[in-house]
Amino acid sequence: MKVSTLALAILSTLLLSACGGGGGGSDSDNTTTAPTRSIQGKAIDGYVKGATVGLDLNFNGKLDAGEPTTITGDNGAYILDIKSNSDASCADYVPTIVDVPVGAIDEDLGVVETAYTMTIAPAIFIPSDKDIRDITPLTTILWDNIQRDLETSNLGMLSCSTIQDQSETRERISGMLKEQEYRLQLRFNVPVKELYSDFIASGNTELASSAANLVKGMQLSYEETRVMLQDPNVVYADVEYMQGHWNHMMEDETNSTHWHRVTRVQYKDKSTTARIERMSDDLTTVVKTMEDSMKRERTERGLTLLENFAIEPDGCNSVIEVVQASTDGYGLRNQHHAADITSLQDCQDVTNSTSLTAQTILTFRTNGLEHIGKIDEGGQFRFDEKDIYTNRDLALDFETMSPEDLDQYNYISQDFTDSFTHNSTSALRNQATNLEDRYIWIDRDLTQGLWSKIIQFKSGIYENYCSDDGTTWTPTDVISKCMNSSVE
Repeated sequence: MKVSTLALAILSTLLLSACGGGGGGSDSDNTTTAPTRSIQGKAIDGYVKGATVGLDLNFNGKLDAGEPTTITGDNGAYILDIKSNSDASCADYVPTIVDVPVGAIDEDLGVVETAYTMTIAPAIFIPSDKDIRDITPLTTILWDNIQRDLETSNLGMLSCSTIQDQSETRERISGMLKEQEYRLQLRFNVPVKELYSDFIASGNTELASSAANLVKGMQLSYEETRVMLQDPNVVYADVEYMQGHWNHMMEDETNSTHWHRVTRVQYKDKSTTARIERMSDDLTTVVKTMEDSMKRERTERGLTLLENFAIEPDGCNSVIEVVQASTDGYGLRNQHHAADITSLQDCQDVTNSTSLTAQTILTFRTNGLEHIGKIDEGGQFRFDEKDIYTNRDLALDFETMSPEDLDQYNYISQDFTDSFTHNSTSALRNQATNLEDRYIWIDRDLTQGLWSKIIQFKSGIYENYCSDDGTTWTPTDVISKCMNSSVE
C-alpha cells in the first residue's frame, strides 16, 4: 500500500470537508454545472461513513486536488458526480479510490482510529455494472497486486489515454486481473462477481469476515508506509500484509494461513531492499524473518555491476554479476555463501574468494524487436569453486574491468539451440518469446537433457509443460517437476 506525505495532507483537508457530508456527490469544480456522468456505490469494510471517494486520474494511488471526489454517507453509500467531459470520458479507464481518514465511522466497528485506503480497478476490466462500484478490501487486494506488477513491467507510465488507445496494454491488465481474481476466488470459494459485491447486503458473513481481516493489514500497511516515507533518502516504500504465501509461484505453503509482512523500499542511491517476515495472527509480533535482502546496480565504462545480498534460513547468500551493457553480450556471475552471517550489513562483505561457491558464465542476445515478435535468449554455464581460476573477487575486479575482458567467453554460442555444455557442472539455456496472444518461456537443462515450458496467455491463463526432447510436451501442474536441478 503506497502513501505519501502529500496524500496525508489531502486526507486531513478532505476530512474537514466531510463534516455534515452525506451520500450526495461533490466535485473539485464547485460550480453548479449539471454532472456529465454519475457513479454510485458503497465503501465497505463494515459500511464506512465519512470517507472520500474519487477518481485516480493520474494512476498515482492517491486523490489529488482537481480530481473529482465525494463523501460517503449512511451505509457507506456515495454518488460521485463528474462534471468535466474529459474526466467523464476517463471514468471507466482509471481506478476509483476510497480514502478512509481517522474519524470516519465504520458502522460495524465504530470510529476509525487508523487511516487507510481502498481501491477498485478501472471499470472497463471488472465484471459488474460500470456505474455501480462497491469498493472493499477484496477489490483493493485485486488491484494493488496488479499495480505492483505493472510498476515492474515494460508498459511505461499508465494513464487514461494509454488504456483507451493501446489494446496490448488493456489485454495485459485484463489478463493480470483475471489471474488475481482466480486466486481470490479459490481462496474464498466464491464466484468472481462476489469479489466485487456488497457482501454485507448479500449476507455472506464468511466473506465479510475475510474482508475485515484484510483491513487489519491494510491499516498497518498505510501507517508503516507513511512513517518510512518520512526518511528523506527514501523515494518509494511499500508495506503489505498478506495471508498465505508471499510468492504464489512457490509451491510450498501456497495455501498457508500464516500472515506475512513484505516491505520494499527504494532509496535515492537506486538501491532497493526487501524484507519478508512471518507475523503473529494479531500482526503485532515478528515470528520469523524469512528473507532480508538488498540490491544495488550501477553502470559505467560499458559494464553493469549487479549486487544482490540476502539473509535467508541458511545464512548469507550474495550474488555478484558483471555484464556487458548491451543487448547482446556476455557476463559473469559469482555466488558466495557464509552460514555464520546473520546481518544484512555484514552480508555485503561476503564477496571475496574465500566465500566463493560457484561461478556462472552468462550469454544473452535479443532479435531487436521491441514488443510483438520479440525473442530473448540467454545461457548460464555454471562451474564449481574448485574449477574457478579468474575473477574470483568480481566486485573488486569490476573497478578495473573493461567490456572487452568479457569477450574471452565468446567461444560459447548465444544460440538457444546450441547443446554444448563446455565442461560446466550444469548448463541452462532459456528463451522468451512475445507473441500476439501469449508469452512463452522455455528452459533447457543441457546437462540432464530436460526441458520446461510456461505459456502465459494474455487473457491471464497459464499452462506448464515438460519435455525430454523439446518436441513432445507433457502438461504438468508444477513447473519444477520438469527438472531435478537447474542452474541458479
